[in-house]
Amino acid sequence: MTFVYWRALVLVEKNELTSNHILMVFAFAVFSLQAVKIIGMTSKRIAASVSAAKTFFDLFDRNPAIDNTSIEGQELVNFHGEIKFDQVKFIYPTRPTSIVLNKFQLNIKPSQRVALVGASGCGKSTIIQLLERFYDVTSGQLLLDGIDIRKLNIHWIRSHFGLVSQEPILFDLTIAENIAYGLENVPMEDIINAARKANIHQFIQKLPQGYETKVGWKGSFLSGGEKQRIAIARTLLRQPKVLLLDEATSAMDSHNEQIVQEALEKAQREDPSRTSLIIAHRLSTICSCDLICVLDRGHIVESGTHKELIERRGAYYKMLAKNNLQ
Repeated sequence: MTFVYWRALVLVEKNELTSNHILMVFAFAVFSLQAVKIIGMTSKRIAASVSAAKTFFDLFDRNPAIDNTSIEGQELVNFHGEIKFDQVKFIYPTRPTSIVLNKFQLNIKPSQRVALVGASGCGKSTIIQLLERFYDVTSGQLLLDGIDIRKLNIHWIRSHFGLVSQEPILFDLTIAENIAYGLENVPMEDIINAARKANIHQFIQKLPQGYETKVGWKGSFLSGGEKQRIAIARTLLRQPKVLLLDEATSAMDSHNEQIVQEALEKAQREDPSRTSLIIAHRLSTICSCDLICVLDRGHIVESGTHKELIERRGAYYKMLAKNNLQ
């Protein structure tokens, strides 16, 4: 740019360029410089866009280990809710050096209420992910009524497992639509019935628009306890054979916890044949369970009823003493 200006001035002194010509040269130089800058900025954006597009198409071309759209697999006619983890080893694909479950052995009988407790990262939530078949076991077997879960139809599996997690997922729809989400042509009577079982019907009735009330983005118009009870109603509407509770009350205050806990207990009592697997850190949630299993480093170190484990004064008793169970 400096050279262009210098050369233009030399030519003016030699009367080889007029002032009009020099203005044209300067304008051309300025516009050319701006064009070069724009090309440089655009090329960076193009490179970033190409990289993003590659990631996008790689995602679509990826073949998942578990095909969620598959219609293959067996469907059990009379599923009793028996679950067996037989010498299960599990390693997350993204963490190949970390063993989450190691020779894990657990037998859950039909209609049994089983609680899993233990420190964070001991494998509790992984067990639920394996039951929902978000992942397959690395080795060993996970059996439902004696059948390897990998031989069963994935849609059938997920239709028989009802999950209530710590963070309920609600959509910017009405309360009725959120409860019936994923199902078609659900009678209003069934929606109300599910809400009653979840201890949320009376609250909904007091709203000006009742079941037609919009809950807002991610349920922003509702409290944590109200959102959780709507999520429980959604689960109960599907009448699952196995109820999975993953820290369902851990983020609530004592008042909301009590209301939600009553709803969960009612859900478990509603169908005596329903199997329940509960992950919790609060004593009030697990003390009435048929079996409590203490996990550590991917396997069960102690199991029994609340009374038995207290008398044993082992790992469970130490957790209570350290206030790891409240």
